[in-house]
Amino acid sequence: MGIFLWRFSWKGQEDDVVDDIVQEAITRLFQYSQRAERGEVVPIDAIEHMTKVVALNYCRDLKRRERRLLRPSIDERSYGEPVDNTNTVDPAEIAIDETFQEWLFERLSQEIVNFPKKQRNALLIDLAHRMHFAVQPSLLQRAFSRRGVKLQDFRYLTPKNPLERSRHAASLSLAYKRVANLYI
Repeated sequence: MGIFLWRFSWKGQEDDVVDDIVQEAITRLFQYSQRAERGEVVPIDAIEHMTKVVALNYCRDLKRRERRLLRPSIDERSYGEPVDNTNTVDPAEIAIDETFQEWLFERLSQEIVNFPKKQRNALLIDLAHRMHFAVQPSLLQRAFSRRGVKLQDFRYLTPKNPLERSRHAASLSLAYKRVANLYI
């Protein structure tokens, strides 16, 4: 019943809930990492696991708080029948995924900007070609932007000359191998 009430009470606000969970998870992880650096707590070994735990705990807190504010009601779609919630998207899962992606993209962008110039540029050109540049930048675009790199600037830099395209492809291959070997 609690999950039913929670999903119903936040109906139409899923994106806001996800943003809140992501922001709170990042804040709590940052605070924890600072405490770990000072030796107050055990260092984080598995960031993905820690992210999930933090986001789920915060989500549980939100659910408990919400449960106290709502009185039981029947979903208007059910007409008194049980509602199948198996296809509903859990904002906590979305928040966990976004938090992990944000952390991952921050780390990747931090490493990629230090790649050798040709490899870095080849990778940035390839990423720019695979992206849609909307009004709201993606997590990856924001991560690179914080490092002073605007991916949209690399959209039209694909070499035209066959020899340069071949060198570009070789640099890109090396860059992707370098990314695959990163220990993040």
